[in-house]
Amino acid sequence: MAPFILFSLVGLGFFYLQNLVFFPHVRLDFLALLIFFVAWRPSLALALSLALVLGLLKDSYAATPVGLHLGASLVLVGSARFFRRRLMLQRMGSQVLAALGALTLQEVWFQVIIVILRFQSPFTRDLITYRGLEILATAALAPLMYQLVQGLERFLRLLGWLPLRDLTRFKPSA
Repeated sequence: MAPFILFSLVGLGFFYLQNLVFFPHVRLDFLALLIFFVAWRPSLALALSLALVLGLLKDSYAATPVGLHLGASLVLVGSARFFRRRLMLQRMGSQVLAALGALTLQEVWFQVIIVILRFQSPFTRDLITYRGLEILATAALAPLMYQLVQGLERFLRLLGWLPLRDLTRFKPSA
Protein backbone atom coordinates (compact mmCIF):
# COMPACT_ATOMS: atom_id res chain seq x y z
CA MET A 1 0.00 0.00 0.00
CA ALA A 2 2.89 2.38 0.75
CA PRO A 3 4.30 2.27 -2.81
CA PHE A 4 0.86 2.96 -4.27
CA ILE A 5 0.36 5.99 -2.01
CA LEU A 6 3.86 7.36 -2.64
CA PHE A 7 3.71 6.94 -6.43
CA SER A 8 0.15 8.34 -6.51
CA LEU A 9 1.29 11.44 -4.62
CA VAL A 10 4.24 11.88 -6.98
CA GLY A 11 1.83 11.45 -9.91
CA LEU A 12 -0.52 14.03 -8.43
CA GLY A 13 2.39 16.46 -8.12
CA PHE A 14 3.34 15.86 -11.76
CA PHE A 15 -0.31 16.30 -12.77
CA TYR A 16 -0.45 19.72 -11.15
CA LEU A 17 2.93 20.66 -12.56
CA GLN A 18 2.08 19.78 -16.16
CA ASN A 19 -1.52 21.02 -16.14
CA LEU A 20 -1.40 24.11 -13.94
CA VAL A 21 2.16 25.37 -14.26
CA PHE A 22 3.50 24.25 -17.65
CA PHE A 23 0.35 23.70 -19.76
CA PRO A 24 -0.02 26.79 -21.90
CA HIS A 25 3.66 26.87 -22.80
CA VAL A 26 5.19 23.43 -22.35
CA ARG A 27 3.48 20.09 -22.99
CA LEU A 28 5.53 17.31 -21.48
CA ASP A 29 3.76 14.15 -20.32
CA PHE A 30 5.43 13.40 -16.99
CA LEU A 31 2.58 11.12 -15.93
CA ALA A 32 3.09 8.87 -18.95
CA LEU A 33 6.76 8.44 -18.09
CA LEU A 34 5.95 7.76 -14.45
CA ILE A 35 3.39 5.08 -15.36
CA PHE A 36 5.78 3.55 -17.90
CA PHE A 37 8.71 3.21 -15.50
CA VAL A 38 6.57 2.02 -12.59
CA ALA A 39 5.13 -0.61 -14.95
CA TRP A 40 8.69 -1.65 -15.76
CA ARG A 41 9.11 -2.74 -12.11
CA PRO A 42 8.12 -6.30 -11.13
CA SER A 43 4.80 -5.39 -9.47
CA LEU A 44 2.04 -5.53 -12.10
CA ALA A 45 -0.62 -4.78 -9.48
CA LEU A 46 1.10 -1.51 -8.56
CA ALA A 47 1.42 -0.53 -12.23
CA LEU A 48 -2.22 -1.29 -13.02
CA SER A 49 -3.55 0.51 -9.94
CA LEU A 50 -1.37 3.55 -10.63
CA ALA A 51 -2.47 3.58 -14.29
CA LEU A 52 -6.08 3.38 -13.18
CA VAL A 53 -5.83 6.26 -10.70
CA LEU A 54 -3.70 8.56 -12.86
CA GLY A 55 -5.65 7.73 -16.04
CA LEU A 56 -8.93 8.62 -14.35
CA LEU A 57 -7.33 11.77 -12.94
CA LYS A 58 -6.34 12.86 -16.44
CA ASP A 59 -9.81 11.91 -17.74
CA SER A 60 -11.48 14.07 -15.09
CA TYR A 61 -9.51 17.13 -16.22
CA ALA A 62 -9.64 16.64 -20.01
CA ALA A 63 -12.43 17.53 -22.40
CA THR A 64 -12.17 14.15 -24.10
CA PRO A 65 -14.51 11.18 -23.55
CA VAL A 66 -14.15 9.47 -20.18
CA GLY A 67 -11.85 6.47 -20.31
CA LEU A 68 -9.63 7.73 -23.12
CA HIS A 69 -6.69 8.60 -20.90
CA LEU A 70 -7.30 5.52 -18.79
CA GLY A 71 -6.97 3.37 -21.90
CA ALA A 72 -3.84 5.27 -22.91
CA SER A 73 -2.36 4.58 -19.47
CA LEU A 74 -3.08 0.88 -19.88
CA VAL A 75 -1.32 0.96 -23.26
CA LEU A 76 1.74 2.31 -21.43
CA VAL A 77 1.58 -0.52 -18.90
CA GLY A 78 1.30 -3.09 -21.68
CA SER A 79 4.17 -1.61 -23.65
CA ALA A 80 6.37 -1.45 -20.53
CA ARG A 81 5.69 -5.11 -19.84
CA PHE A 82 6.46 -5.94 -23.47
CA PHE A 83 9.72 -3.95 -23.59
CA ARG A 84 10.75 -5.17 -20.14
CA ARG A 85 11.78 -8.58 -21.41
CA ARG A 86 13.43 -7.31 -24.56
CA LEU A 87 15.56 -4.35 -23.50
CA MET A 88 18.21 -3.80 -20.89
CA LEU A 89 17.06 -0.63 -19.21
CA GLN A 90 20.33 0.18 -17.47
CA ARG A 91 21.59 2.26 -20.40
CA MET A 92 20.37 5.76 -21.06
CA GLY A 93 19.86 5.14 -24.78
CA SER A 94 17.64 2.14 -24.23
CA GLN A 95 15.60 4.09 -21.65
CA VAL A 96 14.96 6.83 -24.19
CA LEU A 97 14.17 4.35 -26.98
CA ALA A 98 11.79 2.35 -24.80
CA ALA A 99 10.01 5.51 -23.65
CA LEU A 100 9.85 6.80 -27.21
CA GLY A 101 8.29 3.55 -28.41
CA ALA A 102 5.76 3.50 -25.57
CA LEU A 103 4.81 7.15 -25.98
CA THR A 104 4.39 6.64 -29.72
CA LEU A 105 2.15 3.62 -29.18
CA GLN A 106 0.14 5.60 -26.66
CA GLU A 107 -0.31 8.51 -29.07
CA VAL A 108 -1.30 6.25 -31.97
CA TRP A 109 -3.88 4.50 -29.78
CA PHE A 110 -5.14 7.85 -28.50
CA GLN A 111 -5.53 9.35 -31.99
CA VAL A 112 -7.16 6.23 -33.46
CA ILE A 113 -9.77 6.18 -30.68
CA ILE A 114 -10.46 9.89 -31.11
CA VAL A 115 -10.96 9.42 -34.86
CA ILE A 116 -13.19 6.37 -34.30
CA LEU A 117 -15.34 8.38 -31.87
CA ARG A 118 -15.42 11.27 -34.37
CA PHE A 119 -14.31 13.59 -31.62
CA GLN A 120 -11.72 15.34 -33.79
CA SER A 121 -10.77 15.43 -37.43
CA PRO A 122 -8.27 12.83 -38.65
CA PHE A 123 -4.53 13.33 -38.42
CA THR A 124 -3.22 16.59 -39.82
CA ARG A 125 0.35 17.39 -40.67
CA ASP A 126 0.57 20.10 -38.00
CA LEU A 127 -0.85 17.80 -35.33
CA ILE A 128 1.60 15.03 -36.18
CA THR A 129 4.55 17.44 -36.17
CA TYR A 130 3.52 19.12 -32.93
CA ARG A 131 2.75 15.88 -31.07
CA GLY A 132 5.92 14.28 -32.45
CA LEU A 133 8.04 17.04 -30.97
CA GLU A 134 6.23 16.70 -27.63
CA ILE A 135 6.86 12.95 -27.61
CA LEU A 136 10.55 13.44 -28.43
CA ALA A 137 10.95 16.04 -25.66
CA THR A 138 9.16 13.80 -23.16
CA ALA A 139 11.23 10.75 -24.15
CA ALA A 140 14.40 12.79 -23.64
CA LEU A 141 13.44 13.05 -19.96
CA ALA A 142 13.17 9.25 -19.61
CA PRO A 143 16.52 8.76 -17.82
CA LEU A 144 15.53 11.32 -15.18
CA MET A 145 12.19 9.62 -14.58
CA TYR A 146 13.90 6.23 -14.40
CA GLN A 147 16.24 7.59 -11.73
CA LEU A 148 13.30 9.11 -9.83
CA VAL A 149 11.44 5.78 -9.77
CA GLN A 150 14.62 4.02 -8.63
CA GLY A 151 15.14 6.63 -5.91
CA LEU A 152 11.57 6.34 -4.66
CA GLU A 153 11.94 2.57 -4.48
CA ARG A 154 15.16 2.96 -2.46
CA PHE A 155 13.35 5.39 -0.15
CA LEU A 156 10.58 2.85 0.39
CA ARG A 157 13.18 0.21 1.25
CA LEU A 158 14.62 2.53 3.89
CA LEU A 159 11.16 2.66 5.42
CA GLY A 160 11.06 -1.14 5.58
CA TRP A 161 9.10 -1.98 2.44
CA LEU A 162 10.32 -4.95 0.41
CA PRO A 163 9.19 -5.68 -3.13
CA LEU A 164 7.40 -8.96 -3.69
CA ARG A 165 10.44 -10.48 -5.40
CA ASP A 166 12.53 -9.86 -2.24
CA LEU A 167 9.91 -11.35 0.08
CA THR A 168 10.25 -14.74 -1.60
CA ARG A 169 13.88 -14.97 -0.42
CA PHE A 170 12.82 -15.04 3.21
CA LYS A 171 11.29 -18.27 4.43
CA PRO A 172 9.30 -18.24 7.64
CA SER A 173 11.00 -20.08 10.48
CA ALA A 174 9.12 -22.96 12.03
